[in-house]
This record gives sequence, structure tokens and C-alpha cells, in this order.
Amino acid sequence: MWGTGEVLELQRDLSLAQVVQRKFSAPRKAIETQFVPLFGDFLDAIWTDEATPLQLVEILRALAVYFQFYDYDVTMRSRAVWDCFRAHSISGYQKGVGTLSPPQPVSLLEVTTMMQIVYRWLTVLAIPIPQVDIVHAAAAGLCSIFGIVASRNPRTAFLLSEHGIYLRERLLALSSSEESHFERVFQARFAQRITEASYASANKIAPGSDYNHRWEIHNGAAPEIIQTIYNGPDPQQFAPSTHHKPADAPPTIVWLGRIDPLKDLETLIRAAAIVSDARPDARFILYGKPPKGNEEYYQKCLDLRDRLDLQDTVIFAGFAASAAAAYNEGDFVVLSSISEGFPYSVVEAMMCERTVVGTDVGGVSEALEGCGLIVEPRNPADMARACLELIEDPERTRELGRQAREKALSHFSLQQCNAGYLATYQRLLTEIRYRHPELDFVYETTPERQEVAAL
Repeated sequence: MWGTGEVLELQRDLSLAQVVQRKFSAPRKAIETQFVPLFGDFLDAIWTDEATPLQLVEILRALAVYFQFYDYDVTMRSRAVWDCFRAHSISGYQKGVGTLSPPQPVSLLEVTTMMQIVYRWLTVLAIPIPQVDIVHAAAAGLCSIFGIVASRNPRTAFLLSEHGIYLRERLLALSSSEESHFERVFQARFAQRITEASYASANKIAPGSDYNHRWEIHNGAAPEIIQTIYNGPDPQQFAPSTHHKPADAPPTIVWLGRIDPLKDLETLIRAAAIVSDARPDARFILYGKPPKGNEEYYQKCLDLRDRLDLQDTVIFAGFAASAAAAYNEGDFVVLSSISEGFPYSVVEAMMCERTVVGTDVGGVSEALEGCGLIVEPRNPADMARACLELIEDPERTRELGRQAREKALSHFSLQQCNAGYLATYQRLLTEIRYRHPELDFVYETTPERQEVAAL
């Protein structure tokens, strides 16, 4: 049920004697009297909205303090913890879902599967927080639990940056998952509540686009702590080609990315069919490979291409050895995603002086305003219309490409991104020292043992 690995294996600085000692450091009484009540509160906070996000923050911190003294694996594998998880999860599901519709029966297998997942998700609570002034998490998800716990120490600031919205993408993935209703609802609630706790505990939130603000504020983030820092590639690695295509070369449209349902290549393929009817000479070259687990989706895309008789129009070219060379191969670039943050592929193409046709998702419209074409997601006809506009007006396409490069260089470079984060780090450190001048900023990793019982 639990696998062969143990959390202690993640702490490489422990000696064999220390590992053995820790394995006997979680007596039954401590588990039942100290951990189980906290774990029950945690599960109730996941299933219901009765606990505020800051209360969930305090519960997570209390769990982390417990694991500084008692073994994670022994605790989480105990019968008392299993009984607690089963009881709170089933009752929480029945109460929460029962207000909308009659809840479906929950099987032992479903509860066991979720317990295995939670067992892995919470392992970060057992890892001691190092001596740092700032914890920077790159998403409001599992990785932000570390920042949530650290934020309760006055010596440490928590910076949360979000390229995309992890919660949104989790909900999209769960909506098409084949897991049971109980499993999907539990994972959705977990993602929702951890996101809310992340926003409530962060000192600063730095989304990768202004688009993310609406999701963050809707889920409890204070507007005054949000400041966009755009991602950006290195301009030296993405430059326009000095080789110009012959005037009679066929129109070439390039897509680059991972082959994934969120990239919605099916809409792109259907758009290519419409373009091909008007311009049979047009070619769509798609660079990328399916990550493990997406092979079925890749085959689905290939089948759609073959069914539409587009073998000579839509070319799956595999992995691109050079992204810059791939962008430069096209007259312009397309992005067909149904979910994005602030996509690197768009800015990289812009730096290569390529016009981009992109769907109106995430921060795409922010990047392309004034220098690209925005189309409706999941709309092959709209995408085909934009592609044909650019094919039929090469001079406009080149001019938009020049404007795109100028905008990318002035707003979205790696250097500006790094400078933005450095300035944010410095401000956070200054604010902490101003609020707590009495502190010496040496992180305490070993609180008093009495704190465990008190919490």
C-alpha cells in the first residue's frame, strides 16, 4: 500500500543511528493524542469551508512541527491515522456532495487510493526548513506547502510566483479524468484549499501575467500584494534568421510545444483543413513530442489528420533541436491552447520576428496586443480565418513580426525577468527587517517540544 520508499530517505544528512532512532520516535500515544486530532482538523478543512485559509495554514504548520519530533512513516501508516482518514473523508464527502445531489457510495479501494496520494502529498511537511530569509514557490500547489509553513516564522518571507494557474489546470484535468467521483472531488477540494492557503500566507504574489490576477483575487489573494513579473527568454538565443525564403516558397505555419490535450492540436488540425481548402500549398509543421502518458492523445491527433486527408498539409516533425530554427522556418507561428499562463513559445517566436496567431487564453493577449492576432479557443474557423489573413498579406505579416520583436525585447526579456525577481527579493527582505528589527534572521529549525502538545 505504501511502497518501499520512506520519507527519512529524503534527509541525506541523517546517520544510520539517527534513522533507527527516528523509527522508534512515534509512540502510539503521541499519534493518537497529538497527531490524529490535527489530522482530523486538516481533513475537515479540506472538505468544508468552515475553516478559514489562515486556519488551514496554522494546521499545516502544526503538522510540520509534529513531524520534527515524530516519524512521518510510522505515524501515517498507523491504524489510528487510517481510521481517521477513512471516517473524515467519507463523512466530508457525504456532507459536501449531499447538499447538491445524493452522494455516490464510497468504496474501500477509493479511500485507500486517496490515502496513498495524501501520504505522498504531505511528505514535504517532514522535511526541515533550511535557514533562509525567503521561500519562493513557483505555483500555488504542492510546492507551496513549504512556503505556507515557513510563512508563520517572522524571519521568513514567502514569495509565490505563478506562470499559469495550477488550480485551473488541475480542475481541467480532473474534469476529464476517469477516476471515481469521490477521488476527483477530493483532489479538487485539496487543490482549492491549498491554493487559498497559499494566497493567504504569501507576502508577495508574482503572477506571470495580468490575466492571473482575476483567479488569484477570486480565491482570496489581497490585490495589494500582487505584482506581475513577466517571464522571458534570453534574446541572444532567439533572433530572426538572416536567410530569406524564396518568393515562390509555399506558406509555412509552425507550432511548437508538448503534445498535450491542453494544447488542443485537434482544433489546429481542423483549422489546417479549412486553410488547405483555400490554399492547398500551405504547410503546417508541428514540432514536439508527447510526454509519457499522452501517447493516446498523440495517436488521436494523427488519426484526425489522416481522416481529414491532411498527410501532406500537417506534418508532425518531432522534437526540435533548435526552437529558434523551428520558429524561423515558418512565415508565422500558431498557438491553439485552451489553457496557458504566459507561454514562452509565444515570446520566443516574437523575438524571432515572427507574427503569432494565438488563442485568447491566459496572458496570450497581453503578449500579442498590437503585434499579433487573437482568436477564440476551440474555434477552428476563427483560427483558419486569421491564418488566411496572414498568408494573403505577407507584408503585413512581416511588419507585425517586426513589431512583435520590438515588444518582446522591450518587455519580456530574461534580463528584465531576473531584475524583477531580484528587486522583489530585496524588497521582501527589507520589509521583514523593518517590521522585526529585533530579529537576527537566523532561522530556528527546532522549536520547543512543548509546542507540539500545545498545538
